[in-house]
Amino acid sequence: MKGIIILEFDENDNSTISTQFPVNVCEFLKVTPKVLQPLSEQHLAKKMEPNYLEMKVTDDITVSSFYTGFSFRHYVGKPNYAIIVFLSEDDFLIDDFEGMMRRIAYELLPKKEALNFDDIFGRYYDMLKNEELTPYWEETIEGELSKVLKEEVEKKKEEIKEDNMEKKEEIESSKAQEEIPPDMEDKIKEFQEKIGELESLIEEKGSKIRELTNKYTEAKSENTSLITERDSLKKELGDQYIKLENWSQQMADLNENNAKLMTENKDLTSKIEQTENTIDKKEMEIQQLQKKLHGFDDVGKEYEKIIQEKEDLRVANRSLNSEVTTLEKTLDKLKSEVEKVKNQNSIHIDSITSLKLELKDFKDKLASSQDGDSDLKDQLLDLKKEIKILRRERDHYMKIVKDNDLL
Repeated sequence: MKGIIILEFDENDNSTISTQFPVNVCEFLKVTPKVLQPLSEQHLAKKMEPNYLEMKVTDDITVSSFYTGFSFRHYVGKPNYAIIVFLSEDDFLIDDFEGMMRRIAYELLPKKEALNFDDIFGRYYDMLKNEELTPYWEETIEGELSKVLKEEVEKKKEEIKEDNMEKKEEIESSKAQEEIPPDMEDKIKEFQEKIGELESLIEEKGSKIRELTNKYTEAKSENTSLITERDSLKKELGDQYIKLENWSQQMADLNENNAKLMTENKDLTSKIEQTENTIDKKEMEIQQLQKKLHGFDDVGKEYEKIIQEKEDLRVANRSLNSEVTTLEKTLDKLKSEVEKVKNQNSIHIDSITSLKLELKDFKDKLASSQDGDSDLKDQLLDLKKEIKILRRERDHYMKIVKDNDLL
């Protein structure tokens, strides 16, 4: 099958394509109401009652069409519509295909104004292709439902009626031609009564057939509703599976992010350990510097003692040149030692400056890694105190050098 359309007729028998599936099937097949005009004329020519046709409208287009009927007292589903299926060359239609198209007309046309009508129409077309629709053989006649019997049942009824009529005619003709004996007349009356009973029995059987057919149709209609509900549930289940896949993907992304965070945490822990090791090394260097500074204190004391002796000698004996010369030599030596001390002091100042910069770096690193540690803060305070002591000692030694004019 190539597609399906709904053809709508107005009061002047003009037709328009109301709905099509797929949406571009008419454009693809180059079908217009004018192309379908011969089909429309044949539908409307059949006493304007519900009728079914299979015909070739062009060299390339063969259709199977069901017309719902024109009269508002005799129709299927909704009057004045035609449901047309475009057939392929390899399509083989089953006997109940007309009944399936009647099912579409009966169930869909009353819902034509629904917002999701196109989607429902597409689902019914798929069920028609797969032969999943149950046939529907009823028509609305003057507000009631009447079963459209198949040709075999109708033929049997007609044959029974014709046989009864022939028998009546034979009896009447035989009565007219010859005089019938009294006992024969009784038999004829008895036979006629049996014929009446048979006719009433046939009518009763027909009524039961209609009743059973109605029940069958209702059951099939309910089955079709269940199939539609099943398809809806399948679609909903598919949507839920899609959501589950999305959630699984989100969970995988979260696990991946968690793994990245764990890796970053390990890296930060490693950096903190390296920083702690660096701090330990700096503390050892500071201790070594402290030892050197203690040695510097001893030299300073000796220097003060020598200065005192020099002053005593100058006051005691200014006239002794030899002693002055000796003292000058001693002074030169002391100047050399002072120069060494100054050099060492400069080295210490540079060390202190570098230590201050390193301490500043450590402060910044500690501030960025959760504001540091209380023990490290205490150590930093100790370092600051030691640096302050070194500065005081440096200033003290510089004052001694200036007071004694040793530069």
